[in-house]
Amino acid sequence: MRRINNTNTILLIIIALLVMLLIFKNTTNYVVAQGDGNARHIFGVVGERLNNRQPFYLVDTNEETIMVYEYFQGGGLGFVAARSYKYDKKLQEHGRPYGMSIEDVKAEIIKAQAK
Repeated sequence: MRRINNTNTILLIIIALLVMLLIFKNTTNYVVAQGDGNARHIFGVVGERLNNRQPFYLVDTNEETIMVYEYFQGGGLGFVAARSYKYDKKLQEHGRPYGMSIEDVKAEIIKAQAK
């Protein structure tokens, strides 16, 4: 069972990175980096600069979390958002725009398991 979870995690990371690459494919400002040594489970993507802001995305596969930061020219790096995809990846299908809260995802999974 653990091997299936590891495979699903790897596939989810690949899909997330491909989606990010598709989003930023028309820019020359994106970079994908993978950690080395003890940080091999962390991936980073630099997004397209918009005015004086540039997004930076971190994906931590051990913690199953995606984090978003923005670099503000002259203001440094600021934290924007974070989300665990631990429960998201258990959904078979979801179509609401802009997603659900983690609590809503947990409730959907509990409801589906009760059937």
